[in-house]
Formats: sequence, structure tokens, C-alpha cells
Amino acid sequence: MPTSFMRKLSFGLEIHPYYDAKTVLQEIALAERLEYDQIWIGDSQSIWRELYVLLGAAANATSRVYLGSGVTNPVTRVPAVTASALVTLHELSGGRMILGVGSGYSSVQTVGMKASTLSELERFVGQIRDLCRGKTVQGASRETRLTFGGADKCPPVFVAASGPKMLRLAGRVGDGAILARVSLKGDVLKRMLECVSEGRQQRTIPADSFQICAALPVCVDADRQKAIAAVRPHVARSLITPLWEFSPEAVGAQKKLERLYDCYDHLNPTAPHAQAVPDTVVPEFAIAGTAAECIEQVARVFEMGVDQITIRPYAVEGSSRSATIKSFAREVMDPLKSLLGSSTDLGHNFHE
Repeated sequence: MPTSFMRKLSFGLEIHPYYDAKTVLQEIALAERLEYDQIWIGDSQSIWRELYVLLGAAANATSRVYLGSGVTNPVTRVPAVTASALVTLHELSGGRMILGVGSGYSSVQTVGMKASTLSELERFVGQIRDLCRGKTVQGASRETRLTFGGADKCPPVFVAASGPKMLRLAGRVGDGAILARVSLKGDVLKRMLECVSEGRQQRTIPADSFQICAALPVCVDADRQKAIAAVRPHVARSLITPLWEFSPEAVGAQKKLERLYDCYDHLNPTAPHAQAVPDTVVPEFAIAGTAAECIEQVARVFEMGVDQITIRPYAVEGSSRSATIKSFAREVMDPLKSLLGSSTDLGHNFHE
């Protein structure tokens, strides 16, 4: 491991609530005990439990960890409703909220709607900030505001992005960027980070505490093949609508998935369409394998310049997602922190 790689590390956990609400809350409590820095909860109303109900319960069930939407969208969540939820959660959590927002995928497709455009997403971010701060914004047919908004009630806004245009938008208007559908092959991650940097150079708002999170599917197991098999449902999503170059094997799988992918099984560990993903393609888009292999993969991602690795945990057959949350923390995260420096509290940076 290069000696130049000596800086603080941060780890987040993204939970997709296809399990029952009590199980999800148990996972969140476990993650705080294991000292993850942030916990993100997915938003896809037709296939997962309700985001803001879970975030409210999580705010009461935790005391330290930062909580975020991972991620919501401007289509199924209108600005006034989203801002109202955010301010309420920010109060309830003692200022530990983060808004993660993207253009929308399964949440919009399952109700027959279209993802937002870049301009719509940018307008949404601006309206959320204004509403949370108590300002008046122009709605579809009239002006609107939150009666309980305030200058100190706006959480940080992270923009989820995969392609060049969205990555530049994240750099330009976000308080942070969530790199989604990250390819670990070749120089793709480097180019993604360059796009964010290009966006940051065009900013008109302060960016002193800007953070970049790389969201990646993860499974740690002594049996490498079992770990690779576990993350295939997430890799399947990474192959849909390609935005960067794929290997020939990935291109072949992508063509099959165009016919097979079912949004009602989006990121589900039992998704049948995942069988179209060959094992050889998995390392291009996931951190999976033995603890030693995962440590090496994680270190390589941090070396590229991201501030946080946000894991999307998958369990090997016969195990549980909480077991992966625990094994990653104890076998990968803790050894790396001990070797390379303790984690930083990202949330406090936003308010310095």
C-alpha cells in the first residue's frame, strides 16, 4: 500500500429497505454501534418501505451517525413536501440530516413517470434550499413557503450522479456528490472525479466542505465466489443504460439485461435478472471477496481521491445483510482505519 495514502477515512452505509421496517431499524442501530459515519436510506415507494418514516424512526434510534436519503428525486417528491420532511428531520435528529437527491429511476418507472432532467433537478435543489431557509419560492401555480423554515434549518444537499453531465451538475450545485454506478475498471473513476471537479470550478456558492462519496455494492466472505454471487443484483443495475465504456463481457450482459431487467426487483438480492451477470464482470462494479481482497479494493478507491466509501451491503446465501454490515466493519473498515487514520466526522464540517 503506497505510503502517500495517509489521510482520514470515512465510511457510509446505504440501506435499501426491501426488508421489514423493524429489521431496517435494527441494521441502522447496528451500523451506529459499528461506527459507520453516515447512513443513507433508499427511496423507491413501490418496492421499499417509506423513506421519511424510516428516517424519523432512525433519528430517534440514533444519536451520532448522520442520516440521509439515498436518494430521493424531484418527480415523486415535490419540493414543498421534501423540504417539510427535511426541516422536521433536521430538528428531530439534532442537525444530523443530509438530503441525497438524483433524477429518479425505479421510483419513477414503477409509477409510469419519467426521470427529471438536469435543469429540473437543479431547480429542485435551489427550491429545497430556499424553502428550508424560510424563503418563498414560485410553485407550479402560486408562491409557497414553509412557515417553520429558518436560516439554520437547511441540511447539506448531495447530488447522486453517474454520467458526465450529472457529475458536473453535482460539482456545481451540490454540497457533495454521490458517485453511483461506479466502474472500477480502467480510468473511469478518475474521469468521474474529473467531471465533478470541472463542475466545482463553475460554482457560484461556497464549497469549502464539499464531499465525494463513492457508493459501491459490497460483500465480504471467506468464499470469494459466494461474495461475487451476492452482489450480482446490484451489478445488474450498473450495466443498464451505460454511460462509460464497458468490457466486452459487460456489454454482452448489458444487452441481455435490456430485455430482462425488472424495476420491481431493483437491487433486490433475489432478483432473477441478476443471473445474466457473469462472475467475470462483477469486479468491474463491486467490492467483493475475502477481507484481504476487499481491503485492497477499498484502499484503491480511496487512493483515487474520494472522501467516503458508502457500502451497499449484500449477504451471501444463507446469511443476513446485518452480517455483511458487521463483517465489513470489523474485517475491512476497522483495520484500514487503524492502519491509515481514524474516520472524520463529515457532518460537523458542514457547519464550521
